[in-house]
Parts: sequence; C-alpha cells; structure tokens
Amino acid sequence: MTGNRLAAAALATLGAASAIPIPLAQLDFAGFWNVFNIDSDDSPRALHIIMGVGGVLTIAVLALAFLGAALAALGNSAARAVLIAAALAGLVTAMPLWIPAGVVIGAAAVLLGQANERPGATPVHPA
Repeated sequence: MTGNRLAAAALATLGAASAIPIPLAQLDFAGFWNVFNIDSDDSPRALHIIMGVGGVLTIAVLALAFLGAALAALGNSAARAVLIAAALAGLVTAMPLWIPAGVVIGAAAVLLGQANERPGATPVHPA
C-alpha cells in the first residue's frame, strides 16, 4: 500500500528530525561547540568524552533513521528493519531523550509492517 508506505516515511522523517537537538546537546556538553550554552566545566573529563562519543553515535543513529525513511518512501523491503534498528540504537546512545523519537520511528516501522501484509494472508513463520 502506497499510503502506508508514505505515511511511514513521513513519520520516520518527523521522528528523526525531532531528535536532531539531542546530539547537538550531547556535543555541546562535551565542549565540541557551543549550541545551547551548556556549562559543563565542573564535570569530569571522562564525562565529556562519554558525551562526545554519545553525540557522534547519536548522529549516526539519526542518519540511519533518515536512511530508513528514504527506503520507506522508495518502497524498499529493508526499510522496516532499518527503522527498527534506528529506534532501538537511539535508546542506547541517548536513552531518556530518545524515547519520543524512538516511539515515532517505531510507529513508522509498524506501519511498514502493516503495508507488507496482504489481506487474508496467513503469516509464514520459519520453523
């Protein structure tokens, strides 16, 4: 169904776009650049490194989510797996802040799952 596919692509794009401030805040806390004017001077250096690595990884997760949105728009069958991976990987890189974006990206994956099911078809489960 083209409607579900396009709705899933729009949801995934919305979820990924709404999460863009997360890695920016992580990298701001790490001291890479001053986006939100976060003062983290009294934090241990190890925490700055952890936040920097988390910010870079969160940017990679965002790229994965945008890739999943593009694959969904194109009708590629790998889009659902990519969106599920992005939703779950974001929980690892930015747990508390990623939850709303992860839910929206996961909803896009659910829509893609519904688009792949045919009415009246029995799902095949490998043994």
